[in-house]
Amino acid sequence: MSTQPLSEISSSNTRKSIFSLFKDPTFLSLLSIVKKYKWYYVFAVGSQLLLTALALLFADTSRWLFNLAPHVPRSSLAHILLLFSCIAIFQLIFTFINNWIRSALNESVVYEMRRTILNHLQRLPLSFHENNHSSVSVNVMHNELEIAKNFIVYDIQRLIALPISFLFVGIYLLTVHPLLGVIAIAIGPIQMLSSLVLKTRFKHAAELQNRVTRDVFFTIGETLHGIREVKSNQMEDKVDHQMAKIQRDGVAYNVLLTNISTIRAIVKDLPGHAGYLAGIGIGASLMASGEIGVGGLVAFITLLDKVAEPFTVMVDTINNLQRSISGAKRLFEVLDLEEEDLTTGEPLSPEAPSIRYDNVSFQYVEESATIQNLSFSIPAGSSLALVGPSGAGKSTIVKLLYRFYDAKQGMITLNDKPLEAYAIQSIRERMALVSQDIFLFDGTVADNIEVGKPGASREEIIRAAKLSQSYEFIEALPLGLDSEIGERGIKLSHGQKQRLSIARAILRNASLLVLDEPTSALDVDTEASFQRDLGEWASSCTKIIIAHRLSTIREADYIIFIDQGEVVESGTIEQLISLNGRFRSYWDKQNGDTYVKAI
Repeated sequence: MSTQPLSEISSSNTRKSIFSLFKDPTFLSLLSIVKKYKWYYVFAVGSQLLLTALALLFADTSRWLFNLAPHVPRSSLAHILLLFSCIAIFQLIFTFINNWIRSALNESVVYEMRRTILNHLQRLPLSFHENNHSSVSVNVMHNELEIAKNFIVYDIQRLIALPISFLFVGIYLLTVHPLLGVIAIAIGPIQMLSSLVLKTRFKHAAELQNRVTRDVFFTIGETLHGIREVKSNQMEDKVDHQMAKIQRDGVAYNVLLTNISTIRAIVKDLPGHAGYLAGIGIGASLMASGEIGVGGLVAFITLLDKVAEPFTVMVDTINNLQRSISGAKRLFEVLDLEEEDLTTGEPLSPEAPSIRYDNVSFQYVEESATIQNLSFSIPAGSSLALVGPSGAGKSTIVKLLYRFYDAKQGMITLNDKPLEAYAIQSIRERMALVSQDIFLFDGTVADNIEVGKPGASREEIIRAAKLSQSYEFIEALPLGLDSEIGERGIKLSHGQKQRLSIARAILRNASLLVLDEPTSALDVDTEASFQRDLGEWASSCTKIIIAHRLSTIREADYIIFIDQGEVVESGTIEQLISLNGRFRSYWDKQNGDTYVKAI
């Protein structure tokens, strides 16, 4: 279930061509979101075509007016002015409708895509989030999504409506005069070909600019998340220098991209100016020879942009698509990553399970084993303590049980069935974790305890708070359970956060409890109360206790000492102390020989 770092995935797709994107499954999946709003597209395209029809009517009315000039009958002039007024009014109405529909479509699609991406990110294996900085996901959700949105929402509408407009306007100009019609029709394709100028340099500059944008997200996010460390270690100048370098690169890349874009825009506009001059010159000659009237030349000038617009839009669309490929490449790659299969398998029964690790091996990095040939068992309803130095593999054992990762070798069983036989969702529903690495959400105390059991009653929350020894400090807060605790619980001490984490686990009423240094931030009295109450709310659980602080494992049924991913010693606390081995050495350093004297 491991996931490749996103930086490695990106490198494999950098040469993807523009047109291959239209066949890309991820791109098509984004378009499938748009299908939900097909009626928005119908009305948006329809209003755009009506505006084109009004433009044709305006041009033809102008042609009629100028052909009659200067001898326009007063009765005809009144009708013409009324027609112009109606055209102007309807243009305003349909422009308003078109803008309103595009705005509604834009917001609908953006929120739908953000929801889809967030749901997908939640369902990716933990390995993805551990192998990639959190700013990667934030950048995907904002910057790269915005680039993809511009193409999906706006350009698709124009790609549908403008070719139809081109067809009708081109036919109309051919009826005005074939030669003028051909000149107008030829401008667009020439402008489209001009988009090939500096195409590669444009794409490279866009990639550089997007890289700087990702660096900005990374630096800002990491600085604000670690603001206490920044302040306490006086890192403000270092962060400022880092942002200054990003600023210099960002300005340089943006200027480069702007210069290339400007040159491409000039080259793109040249055919339009040339066509305009040619049309004016040829049109004046045809008018002088009597082949067309003044109105015909006016109609040509009025509609020249309309007939060339589909091709100029195509040029812009190609540029946008190049930027979309560069900027949203990671978005598509993230959406293409395989999600966890949470539901396949049988449900785990609610009773406390027995657990067995049989010659289990796992490594995060090839040729560097984290745990190897690990074997132990935990009878249902009993407790096992994992003891050993940092980096020995204790937390990895728990990650494998949660199926955040799958073992490379060996087998893990619950109730004598392979772990893979159970649905991942069912396993996690039966587990509760009290970790020393505590994450609290921005909200109230009650909201954060309720995380353990969404929809829990007030009485259940209060009971969990009392059993976790947190109710006393909660009552002292201005609004009690309804007090806001700030981002990541910044208004609370570490010990208070840990007690709320314990309250979550109590509320969850799980059959498999994992305690990862559960009392590391508690004072001696609170720890003693926690140990006493643990027997009340977790007596029927199967428990795994990860401990450096050995006072938390006095009541454990079994203990295994792990070092470098292997079981070094195992047994009861009395047996391990009697061995005079690694565990005894740890015990003596923390407790002296008081326990030995007691037995």
